[in-house]
Amino acid sequence: MTVVKGRTSPDEQKAYQDGAYRHGYAGSVAIPRVDLWIAAFLGLRRQDSAVGGVADPSSLGMSPVFAFLCSCALVVAALAANASRLGEGWAVPTFYCAIAVIFLPAAARIIHPRASRLERLALIVIVTSALFVVRVIRAPVAFIDHDEFLHWATVNDILEAGRLFLPNPLLPVSPLYPGLELITSALVNLSGLSVFAAGLIVLATARMMLMLALFLLFEKITDSARIASIACLIYMGSSTFLLFDVHYSYESLAIPMLAAVLLASESRRMEPSDAAGWPTVVATVVLILALAATHHLTSYFCTALLCGTAVMERLRQGASAMQKRRAILLASIAVIAPVAWSKIVGNPTGSYILPVLEGGIHEVAQLVSSSTSTRKLFVSDTGALAPAWQRYLTMAGVALICLGLLTGFLRSLVFNGQHRNASILWPPTRWRLWRSSLLQILVLVTLAYPVSIIFRLTRSGWEIGNRIGSLSFLGVAIVVAVAVAAFWHGTSRGWLRATALAAAATTVLIAGVISSEGPRILVPAGYEVSADSSSIEPMGISAARWTRRWLGGQHFAADRINRLLLSTYGRQRVSTTLESGQDTSMAITAADLGPMERKLLIDSGVGFVMVDLRLTTGLPGVGVYFDGGAQDRNHTVPLQSSSLLKFNSEPDVDRTFDNGFMVIFDVGRLGKARQPAVPGKRTGEPVQSLERTDGDLQ
Repeated sequence: MTVVKGRTSPDEQKAYQDGAYRHGYAGSVAIPRVDLWIAAFLGLRRQDSAVGGVADPSSLGMSPVFAFLCSCALVVAALAANASRLGEGWAVPTFYCAIAVIFLPAAARIIHPRASRLERLALIVIVTSALFVVRVIRAPVAFIDHDEFLHWATVNDILEAGRLFLPNPLLPVSPLYPGLELITSALVNLSGLSVFAAGLIVLATARMMLMLALFLLFEKITDSARIASIACLIYMGSSTFLLFDVHYSYESLAIPMLAAVLLASESRRMEPSDAAGWPTVVATVVLILALAATHHLTSYFCTALLCGTAVMERLRQGASAMQKRRAILLASIAVIAPVAWSKIVGNPTGSYILPVLEGGIHEVAQLVSSSTSTRKLFVSDTGALAPAWQRYLTMAGVALICLGLLTGFLRSLVFNGQHRNASILWPPTRWRLWRSSLLQILVLVTLAYPVSIIFRLTRSGWEIGNRIGSLSFLGVAIVVAVAVAAFWHGTSRGWLRATALAAAATTVLIAGVISSEGPRILVPAGYEVSADSSSIEPMGISAARWTRRWLGGQHFAADRINRLLLSTYGRQRVSTTLESGQDTSMAITAADLGPMERKLLIDSGVGFVMVDLRLTTGLPGVGVYFDGGAQDRNHTVPLQSSSLLKFNSEPDVDRTFDNGFMVIFDVGRLGKARQPAVPGKRTGEPVQSLERTDGDLQ
């Protein structure tokens, strides 16, 4: 058969050529170039990074409808939380479904290009508010998470003593970074609210400030409200976003302050004129100083970002001399502020951060060299395996983030180029032509995300990976958002692709929550051994309050959970390895009270020992019963009741309190005489009741 030009249709000619190629025809045949497909996938060309326009910026659109939908989902979440306290098995899956219902419809609307800027901003506010209410539903009347007790003890010290920097044995570094506690104590004194109520107000304000600052920051550096709103959605997929970063902890205030610092610095840098910019610079400096006094790690991360931005400003072609000088000034202040503050207050962060970091790096090195096994994924320290749907969703979430980074990393660099019609990657003369230096740094920050995944595979490095992941998500959010807007959704105007991408974003959100909280996202029906929020219950709180009323202020040795309750509800001084370097758990868990155990209690200055017989009913949910020393992490069977009750047979030890499960022993006569007990006053006690100052946790 001969193809005659004009006698056959183009489809017939193409079919013939395809057939000829398959049968070895030697003629010239057009074959798609694989390199162009790869370039389009990775976003190497400018036209592959184009983002379409948006609708009228003055319309609220469908945001009222989504607000009503979120309110209905919150009702379901509240019912699920109550069902969990009754022991219903369907509570946890229903709670996760309620979170998905809050997020998915709004995400689909935000991803769709027809939404206006005002509608996108309204939806971000609605979703942020609803997810914060989820945190309140989980713990509506009191602090229940481990880190919250550490900072609550610092607030109590400030309120009672009226001064700063009092020692906190639970977390010695907490009083040295009192930004969160200062704001809370001021609100308590001005309003008369409890610490818990004032803390919720501070956390809600900080969360809203974070998302608004991120939206404005991302919009500033990308010049696109659509990319900014999508980036805010992706940021919500961080494992620490839903719950950990709204715990009553200094990081919950520090990260919003970091976003405000970046927004203020970038607002001045992106202005075309150098005039009248110093008020913004002064505001940025004040925020940097406040951040240095609020949280150490976030302050260090801010220093790295501002220093990297200053370097990029020096390299960027077209940057004015004033822009370079201001970038260097802010970077210098960001370096000086945390160092100066640590020198002023005597920062002990290295003493408790470095051992954790060294342990994590050591385990990662062993993992790379295959000399040790990794931490068992989805298996708790008690040996319980996470449900299949949680395992699959978590792996899917990580895979989706990695796919977004793969298609967005180079595309974000191209998108940031000054030349709209050419790539900044080639020729090399365009490598220094970018619009935002901060965006360049945030793209590079995404390289820390795979590192956080590796740390999560180890036992000691899990917390390091969790913290690195939350900070790296500032870059992950913007990179994945560029990939979604420019590649995965592209120029589509239909709802099918937007809904599919919203479902993927919802998967990332749920996966982040599961990797952080898992099955313990809700308070269970019964007590769980050393499981942090699942171990906070009325009997332990009542025992702690009894010590304050009848024993006054004493020095206690206790397990991980009762130590928190004694320090906050009981206002007792507790013995910790962080403060004294003495591991009193060895004396509590030993089979006999021998000379070494006696010396340990005497040297620690302990006057009372609280033992909880419930520790004998199971392995610890968080892996440790006490401080997490080498001996504490090696438990393969529950503690023995005979070891905990060995104090009964000691003639110089008194049994002061016993409620059937919790026993308090007076060990003051083992060493030097202790101070006589003085009954504590009941007035002025900063308790966490929303309604009355002496209310119990129901």
